[in-house]
Amino acid sequence: MNFFVFCFSVLLLVSAFFVISSRNPVHSVMSLVLVFLFSAGLLFCLEVEFLALSFIIVYVGAIAILFLFVVMMLDIKIGDNSLSFLAYGPVGYFLVFLFLLEITLPLITFVGSFDSIFNANVDYFYVNWLKEIDYITNINAIGQLLYTYYFVYFLMSGLILYIAMIGALMLTLTLNRVVKKQIVYKQLARQSDNSFLKVK
Repeated sequence: MNFFVFCFSVLLLVSAFFVISSRNPVHSVMSLVLVFLFSAGLLFCLEVEFLALSFIIVYVGAIAILFLFVVMMLDIKIGDNSLSFLAYGPVGYFLVFLFLLEITLPLITFVGSFDSIFNANVDYFYVNWLKEIDYITNINAIGQLLYTYYFVYFLMSGLILYIAMIGALMLTLTLNRVVKKQIVYKQLARQSDNSFLKVK
């Protein structure tokens, strides 16, 4: 298990680096999809299956694909590669320094409080909760609640998402006036006297 956690963590960091370093926006979005997939793999290793599946369904299946469609619709031109990364070096180094400082300061105070925790006279006892309660996975528990008590809200959310999808399609729809199209209601409403033209 530790091997898979290490592999997913390394691949996650590499994919995240490619998200911010790629010049092609389509490649950045594809690297973002890999970031979400490796994050879901880490959550599977932590036995949090529902969050892992939510990452795959929501982030990979909806948000990342939406980003990809937006990038493809905007037709972003890829700029030149003459941009120097060293020009933004001082700002990046300063932000990295602040990030590391915010991480290390709470860790130092947390490690310093270890002595008081372990030296305290507290009676520790272990409880095996798997023997005390019925074991059920979180996917089974959420599925039982979602499809029994909250199935009406689940169907309503699906209907709202369906309406939003139709609205997005209608907003991006461009009608070409030059192309001849069939007008059905005019064809159905025509009478026999105006359906053809008599020529002498």
